[in-house]
Amino acid sequence: MSDQPSPAETSIPDFIKLQQVPVNYVQQVETDLLESVVFNQGSATQDGFARFTLQNKGFLHSHSKLFISVEPNATNQDVYFAPQMGVAQVIKKAVLKIGNKALNELDSWGGLFGVKSALLTNETNIERELYMTGRYMNHKFVYDADSEVNASAYGLDTGVENDVDADKLFLPDWAVMNGTSANTKKECPSFMVDLSDLFPFLKVHQLPLYMINEPINIELTFHPTTKLRTQIADTDTADIPMNIVQSELKFCADYIFYGATDEMERYADANRDMSFSFSDYRLVEHTTSPTALGSGVIRNLGMANRLVPRVITTLPYDSDTYNEETILGQYVSLSPEINASGKQVGSLKYNIRYNDRFEYTSDIDNTARLFSVFTDSEGVPFVSRSEYSDQATAGTITNTENFEGREQKGNLDGHFFYLGSRLSNGRVGQRGIEVHLSGSWASSGRQVSMMRSYCEYLRVARLVDGMMEIYNA
Repeated sequence: MSDQPSPAETSIPDFIKLQQVPVNYVQQVETDLLESVVFNQGSATQDGFARFTLQNKGFLHSHSKLFISVEPNATNQDVYFAPQMGVAQVIKKAVLKIGNKALNELDSWGGLFGVKSALLTNETNIERELYMTGRYMNHKFVYDADSEVNASAYGLDTGVENDVDADKLFLPDWAVMNGTSANTKKECPSFMVDLSDLFPFLKVHQLPLYMINEPINIELTFHPTTKLRTQIADTDTADIPMNIVQSELKFCADYIFYGATDEMERYADANRDMSFSFSDYRLVEHTTSPTALGSGVIRNLGMANRLVPRVITTLPYDSDTYNEETILGQYVSLSPEINASGKQVGSLKYNIRYNDRFEYTSDIDNTARLFSVFTDSEGVPFVSRSEYSDQATAGTITNTENFEGREQKGNLDGHFFYLGSRLSNGRVGQRGIEVHLSGSWASSGRQVSMMRSYCEYLRVARLVDGMMEIYNA
């Protein structure tokens, strides 16, 4: 009889890819609650900053969590997070660094997160995300005053009944932040952000920390302390600082260890040269205006010589004017203008050009097709027709029931007009990608002030003898 071990005894699964690890494989999880090694609160005019340093051990679980708590700095007592953002609203930029190399890096990260959050079902938001991340984008029927069965409108649903006054809707008391006293500040809730939401690399891979011989850091940039970190009720005072509670700012790192003996060491010896393919996002921002959009804009996004499978575009308003005194905050996307009949004003045209050809043979000129194209690219967004395009005159967002004292209709209608395209013509050529967009947007009130595009592109990370190399695919 041979003394050689059987293939089953010597085979080691690919620990990087979770689907290849047997369900009965020995696994141990070690959790560290890390505090930031660098922390700067920021000010009304300067961004805040925090850095966390990970230990080089085990595999980093992709669903490790970042805990954040915010407290008002003065008399405001009904402070809350935007329903589509949750606590992630405070984060402006996220960077995952290995040594001095950025594995994932994205500015205006909240804009992309808001788009991805729209893909969550209403039930998921109200039953889970409200308690974990602070998101609660959920809808309910708003019944007519003289009926218990007829509802001519719908609005937000926070999981609690309306106040005694039927036209008032609030969040649960535990979900709002109250800065009126030291005791109420202690009761401000802590919410979490999933690590894989911050860094797309972790959507498909686990990071083998124990195989890396370089420092691994997570760097977060926070919005300034006023205007952008939270939303306030209509009875609260604007421009009051909202401070991140440093003692509550923690990174919950889950380190996974596989096998009962030396499987991880043998896996490292057998994989001294490893490559990871993953997606990253590049932000491209351009200022614009209703006048410019009316004439038609062509914006070059660059991305030459890169593999770009998808492009997402949003059209936010001026965040210096519309921020904490709205329901949704700054991460919105405004739809074209409609008339009193609920119909689109003027013509709308959208297309993408690269490699000397347009992605669509003819310009897309109606919002229903744009919604379908976005669905093909990203998935189904769980937003209503009114929220997406502001069209229709019946069965729309309520104009009678206020949320935290603010009108729902004017704050939700036409604020989720996300544009998304899946590109099908291969690697981008030297001229880059062009977004062609024209239409009639409102020239008064909340006006489009920027075109913000997120280009998804493919990258490769190569781990050789503990050192990481990162380059474009």
